[in-house]
Amino acid sequence: MIIASIVVSISIVMYLDPIKDNIQVFGESTGVLVPQPQEQSGNKSSIQVFTDSLRVLVSKSTELTSKYQQELGKWTTKENDNLTMITITDNYLSQFEELENEARDLVIPAGQENIKDSFIKSVNSEAASYEHFKNYLITGNKTENDLSDDDFSLAFQYEQVYSAYLLKNR
Repeated sequence: MIIASIVVSISIVMYLDPIKDNIQVFGESTGVLVPQPQEQSGNKSSIQVFTDSLRVLVSKSTELTSKYQQELGKWTTKENDNLTMITITDNYLSQFEELENEARDLVIPAGQENIKDSFIKSVNSEAASYEHFKNYLITGNKTENDLSDDDFSLAFQYEQVYSAYLLKNR
């Protein structure tokens, strides 16, 4: 269930063309990357800057999800044991927290609050999913695994909101 959702999710996000060719990205790794126009591009509207910045964050999120799912695949095939997967999960949880913090710092134009919120809620729900999965690995409690699936599905639902926005603003 989780892997099928990931494949669909990654396919949608990959289709969104994360960064256009005429954009330069500036910023430090700890801050929000804000695309800046090249000189020949002229001034960008706040909507364009927001959209480009969101694309950068979505690209980071997609990469994190993909890498974590690769590790989960290794756990499924017994290449990673439970203790290794717990350590890996903790590492990824901190990366999702950093991504969420970057998103919170994103400057949004009026009327686009729900787009930013949907991204933050998606990242937060995905992280909650991994936290429940980690608890499942520690305790063996199947309810934790079910909660993990529920949170992952919720993350995908929130993703639909900002994905639709990005498709509309290509």
